[in-house]
Amino acid sequence: MNDFRTTITKYNLKPYKYKYINKACVIYTDHGNYVMKRKRRSDKDKLYDYLLAKNFSFFLYPENDLSDEHELYTYIDEVELSQDEKAKDLMLILSEMHNRTTAYKNINLDKIKEIYEDKLNTIDYLAKYYNDLEEVFMMHIYNSPEEYLLLKNMDKISNTLQYSKLILEEWYNNITKTKKERTTLIHNHLSLDHFIDGRDAKLINFDYAEYNSPIYDFVYFYKKHYKELDMESLYKIYRHKFMLTKEEELLLFVELMLPWKVVFSRNHYNNSVEVYNLNKYLDVTRNFILKEQEKYQKGNETNKA
Repeated sequence: MNDFRTTITKYNLKPYKYKYINKACVIYTDHGNYVMKRKRRSDKDKLYDYLLAKNFSFFLYPENDLSDEHELYTYIDEVELSQDEKAKDLMLILSEMHNRTTAYKNINLDKIKEIYEDKLNTIDYLAKYYNDLEEVFMMHIYNSPEEYLLLKNMDKISNTLQYSKLILEEWYNNITKTKKERTTLIHNHLSLDHFIDGRDAKLINFDYAEYNSPIYDFVYFYKKHYKELDMESLYKIYRHKFMLTKEEELLLFVELMLPWKVVFSRNHYNNSVEVYNLNKYLDVTRNFILKEQEKYQKGNETNKA
């Protein structure tokens, strides 16, 4: 709290109550409530001015001087909505931000090759890692629950990695033939926790924002919320307003499909939960990607007809 006192005194807030939410502090006063957090980057003023220049206003602008050590925002009470409703509104605003901040630049083949080799190395590493685990577990006379669960789903992991490599190759072959690539401002930390939905919906926490491919916002959001949200319908809403290119979608699929590395501890329960979560993620993601691939193929057939 001592870190915040200078800003509180400077703006004469006179709080009667404080409440900490993660790394932010909610300040209650008789003349309105505020949220204060430590500033993580020095170029926030340029970022906010850029968004305003692009006529994008769905974000919170600080109430205090941007040269201060902290950021001070008006506290906004959210309207009570279901997660599905909130997620749909977020997809509309995300597509709006990506549309308004779109720019094109010449393809950097060295960067493209770097991405390709990094993903290829990751796929090969994971394939060897899980293959080695399988060989070790197969030698055990009795398998623990997590070992049995992993062995039962090894074909799924292996097939996913092989499919990832095929899509990666397709992406690389396509992208090296193009001359331009699209970049947008991406939030880079997109989740329902960083979106205030109400009469005046706002994205918050642009601490990690950067200019990059638009796919990475959906990748982060997907991995954060795939368990509880219908990603197929949310992706449809997003793509209706901001259509991804085939190359962007292929890279999106590669990013989504890559399984994480399960590291086993001495806790059998935690290990089993981790393997179960990986298995669940692969099931959901495989179905999501296969459906999107099927839609693309049907669209091509319709266009040819």
